[in-house]
Amino acid sequence: MVFSLVRTPLPNGPRRVAVRSVDALTPTYLRIALEGDFADFESRGADDHLRLFFVPDDVDAAELAELRPFPSREYTPVSWSADELTLDVVVHGEGPGSNWAASATPGNGAMVGGPRGSQVLDGRPDHWLLAGDRTALPAIRRFAAQAASGVPVDVVVIAEDPADEQAISSPGDLRVTWVRDLDALIAALGAAPHRDGDGFAFVAAEQSVVKPARAALVAAGFDLERSIVKGYWKRGEAEYHAPH
Repeated sequence: MVFSLVRTPLPNGPRRVAVRSVDALTPTYLRIALEGDFADFESRGADDHLRLFFVPDDVDAAELAELRPFPSREYTPVSWSADELTLDVVVHGEGPGSNWAASATPGNGAMVGGPRGSQVLDGRPDHWLLAGDRTALPAIRRFAAQAASGVPVDVVVIAEDPADEQAISSPGDLRVTWVRDLDALIAALGAAPHRDGDGFAFVAAEQSVVKPARAALVAAGFDLERSIVKGYWKRGEAEYHAPH
């Protein structure tokens, strides 16, 4: 089946939020529910990113343009309702996002901006290849959930510790492989099957994955113009912004 990637702007404005609950999915992976007014919130693409600003409670949402000096991190929305938004956050090392998540308790304030736009799949691929590290798990899960019943969905995810492996589900014919480092992820991409039909690929991890992942996808018959390959973070660069 022919499909395309379509860019769509979103009208999401800034909004004040507060932590509603924190649940540990694994030893280093937290699910944080934020309460606020999300009645008009939109996230149409599985790879969407919003920005979570770690700001004092006395900063008003109307002042978002002046929040750039405050620490912030980007996250993919997991789920949302009129009054709640859920994020999955990796806790590793020292950094604004990890530190905030590790100490988050109900009532802690923050601000959310975006997502400002989406890349939306128009049509349904004949097969899927979804790969990344744990920062990409929310997007991988959202993409996997979009697959048509019975179509091949190959997933490769990095979890340095087996305790951090998590369940992934899909209506498609799902095959999940867990690997322990970026080199193993790249090797798995290089061994990806060359399937018939129109396939979609998504790869996101540390920025150095981009070049070898693109080469592996071309070798496996994927069209890079209809695939998403990006670095979600960059080693040694705390304020790296993932491309959108």
